[in-house]
Amino acid sequence: MPLFGAWIADSYLGRFNTIAIALGIDLVGHVVLITSALPPVIKNPDGAMAAFIIGIITMGFGTGGFKPNVNPLIVEQLDLDHMIVRTLPTGERVIVDPHLTTSRVYHYFYLFINIGALIGQISMVYCEYYVGFWLSYTLPTIMLCFCPLVLLWGHKRYKRVAPQGSIIGRAFKLLGLACKGQWSINPIRTFKNIRSDAFWENVKPSKFTPATRPKWMDFNDACESLPSSSPWLGY
Repeated sequence: MPLFGAWIADSYLGRFNTIAIALGIDLVGHVVLITSALPPVIKNPDGAMAAFIIGIITMGFGTGGFKPNVNPLIVEQLDLDHMIVRTLPTGERVIVDPHLTTSRVYHYFYLFINIGALIGQISMVYCEYYVGFWLSYTLPTIMLCFCPLVLLWGHKRYKRVAPQGSIIGRAFKLLGLACKGQWSINPIRTFKNIRSDAFWENVKPSKFTPATRPKWMDFNDACESLPSSSPWLGY
């Protein structure tokens, strides 16, 4: 699901919209999970188990759209790509390094993630022990409800990059093209074909002529995108 979520964001919806939709799906999954653990529902083991499975699967779809796009969305807000000199309100001139800035942002990002995970896991265990699983599941659901509010607040504040296409589709097409003629009834022969040096060598753009080259192969041997007017990919 993370690969699918990243592909949807890069190809169609953009990261912000994908995260917003994924959060909605995730919240539905959390509600179903809470329902599966309610005392009236849990008296019916089969129904509770079915609701539990549906909730987990729904949350998997939501998390798969959320997780792979949060980190890139953070990077998009850091619009520095080279060092600059910035003057602080105190008059001090400092050098801003984009690599150090990104590293510091992610250190704080994962610090608060781990703090939240620690507090959440401890509190959920106590809720389950003294009350029940339904309250244990309710705690993260309440915290997740703040996420749409944050997105709503930042709707016009976030820097949003339009979808620019994903390499995942082309990567699978390239893999399929490389696998043509490599399969055999003998699994050992198939393994050797796939492990041979020619497996990827034969699908390099320079191995094709303009007439035989697939339309989706718009890159050269160095994996650089080529102008649409370029007649040959092997330069």
